[in-house]
Amino acid sequence: MLQVFSFQDCPYCQKLKRYLDSRGVEYEVRDIELSEEAAAECQRISGDLSVPVTTIDGKNFVLGFDKAKIDELIANA
Repeated sequence: MLQVFSFQDCPYCQKLKRYLDSRGVEYEVRDIELSEEAAAECQRISGDLSVPVTTIDGKNFVLGFDKAKIDELIANA
């Protein structure tokens, strides 16, 4: 399942979630402000705590809101 690392007040995170919802893509939100585990995993995946980070396998990821890269990630799932 797709995972989105984000935090509540992040405008790009909200934009990403609306985009995924519009495409009917199921995803799990991992809030890096509410969960130290989510923050650590986000750091491990991307090397940073910048969000949003979108991943399926915890290795390949998209940083930020880049429709083309997100669509490619979803297509290769």
